[in-house]
Amino acid sequence: MRLKKAMVVFGTVCILNTMVTGCGSGSESAAKTEENQISEVLSEESNDAAKEIDGDTEEPQENTEGKWQVLEPDVAAAVDADFLGKVWKIEEDSFFIVEREVKILDDGSIVYSSPSSDADIPDSKLIRVVFEEDTRFYLKDTDENEEGHGNKEAGFQDLKERMFVEMKGSFKNDEFHAAEIRFF
Repeated sequence: MRLKKAMVVFGTVCILNTMVTGCGSGSESAAKTEENQISEVLSEESNDAAKEIDGDTEEPQENTEGKWQVLEPDVAAAVDADFLGKVWKIEEDSFFIVEREVKILDDGSIVYSSPSSDADIPDSKLIRVVFEEDTRFYLKDTDENEEGHGNKEAGFQDLKERMFVEMKGSFKNDEFHAAEIRFF
């Protein structure tokens, strides 16, 4: 599939190159830039094609940056959390969330979005949350606008599927290691 895509890109660039060269109005640097782009696409495709063996593909090397990242500092400060999510599955000693996106609008208001509770989320989109014995759990007292009026201490046993979580901590190997978990 990637090879087919590369061929289409290559053909398109060739046609554009011919038009630029034939009309004489394009610059030489533009043609070289297009040639460089073609080279990059073809080298990526040849690397992908080299990984294919009998129709199977090798797993890509693990991303050192990680698939998931904590919130940007300004957003984290606004929501007083490092990462937000919606609980999707609960296991004996950890749980899985789906990311809850948050944006700060120009007027300073905060907008949250997350998948519907009925959505079919593949396991590859779920984030494992792990915690230690000293991780603090809090149940947030909220009104219908999700404005907090206080937190009361809680425990892992109080956490339920489809609850929203606000967490402080960090990612290690694409698992969130929580120091504090607030849920509602």
